[in-house]
Amino acid sequence: MEHLSKLFGSPARVKLLRLFVFNADCVYDRDSVIVSARITPETASKELAALARAGVISRKTFYKEVVRPGSREVKKRKTIGWQFNQKYPYLEALSRFLRDTLVLSHTDIKKRLRGAGTIKFLALAGFLIGEKDNGIDMLIVGNKLSDKGLQNAMSILEAECGQEIRYAVLSVDDYRFRRRVRDKLVRDVLDYPHVTIVDKVGSHK
Repeated sequence: MEHLSKLFGSPARVKLLRLFVFNADCVYDRDSVIVSARITPETASKELAALARAGVISRKTFYKEVVRPGSREVKKRKTIGWQFNQKYPYLEALSRFLRDTLVLSHTDIKKRLRGAGTIKFLALAGFLIGEKDNGIDMLIVGNKLSDKGLQNAMSILEAECGQEIRYAVLSVDDYRFRRRVRDKLVRDVLDYPHVTIVDKVGSHK
């Protein structure tokens, strides 16, 4: 993301551009932006204002479901948010540019997932390798992997990508069994364009 940060001014702005462009139908208030992009409140306010001035996003009032502290009752609260400006003159060009430049290095991905434990097999598919939707973006295989570590890694990667990563986690035995019986979940990755960046189970032997 470093080269794009230099072009657009900051890593946070790249994250927000991807968030709004790749989720053009969604409305985000400042709190949602902070969580989704993993940026500080101050940075969120600054970058939202800059993108609004540039005409990339526009303000929109919507109703957000909230739960008050100490209560389980869900209520709707009128909230001010932002949405990608569908009338932005360079919508298609910007979207295409951001997708074409969405490159996560294999080293960075493995580094992010290090906190989840020892991964025996890791394959990327879908938008992570520039392909169309095939149901899953990442297949992770390992024993006794940390759910918390995986969730934290995915949260960071999704903030950098600007969209949800659909992933599946299997144990080594489960993965080998599913390969033998030609299970659909595994086939949806291995039978279609994908990139294997870790393979300690001999998947292609």
